[in-house]
Amino acid sequence: LGDDVLHRYAAELGMGLALLRARFLDAGVRQLTVWDGGPARGAAGTAIDVATWRLGGRPSVAVAPSGRRFDVGAASPPPREESASGRVVRALLFADVKGFSRLSDEQLPRFANKVLGAFGDVLKRQEAICYRNTWGDALYVVLTDAVAAASCALDLLAALDGLDLAAEGLPVDLALRLGGHLGPVFNINDPITGTPAFMGSHVSRTARIEPVTPPGAVYVTDAFAAALVLTGADSFACDYVGHMPTAKDYGSIRMYRLRKRLSAPDTPSFTGGTHSAPTGQCAHG
Repeated sequence: LGDDVLHRYAAELGMGLALLRARFLDAGVRQLTVWDGGPARGAAGTAIDVATWRLGGRPSVAVAPSGRRFDVGAASPPPREESASGRVVRALLFADVKGFSRLSDEQLPRFANKVLGAFGDVLKRQEAICYRNTWGDALYVVLTDAVAAASCALDLLAALDGLDLAAEGLPVDLALRLGGHLGPVFNINDPITGTPAFMGSHVSRTARIEPVTPPGAVYVTDAFAAALVLTGADSFACDYVGHMPTAKDYGSIRMYRLRKRLSAPDTPSFTGGTHSAPTGQCAHG
């Protein structure tokens, strides 16, 4: 569509998927570019891709159009900008609480005060939130990047786990499930609420992940996992769980279970949560 935001998103997705694949194979990975060494002429381009790759100290080799090879030094990629179309890349989270529909009217105020209150406390601590919404037990949160979204999602899980539900007169089997994705969306002004909001097919995709996520888990797409590994955020890990069918016949998506890393960077496993990778399928395609 001639949109630099989409070009940069696609380039970073490709780099992140390459890193996931290399980690799965326990193999080295380096970037090879055809580049004249000049700056990008917009919000996307080879210079930006090289700088993004080099932020993690990863090796990169460039070949000039003349055929001359040269080593690439470290640089900082420019900040992301909103395109003329209003499109930006954002991390998206959808969540709901399993067991909410069984609550009685008398339990709903306690649920709002204790459970939603705990979620609200988590969101107040997140500086990277661009948008938040709720209805009943559901949450929809938009954040600037995958690292912030990963931290937010796992903190939300921990918030519910830390409650003494029985003492609050609530079912002890209440459990949060979250779906996460990262993609280009439109930054709009909602004419109904009069507030900024985000819209696009990637929002719909994220909403279809949460219903098929096991309670007590965070499932994220390959785009989300790729963005995490590209940033070099070693405090998180994503375990491949296979091609998962999404809700409402939205199709199958390669999914990962997000968790906190307990040790040094490891190799993504084939299993996670209550699902395992279908026989004959390789991680990362």
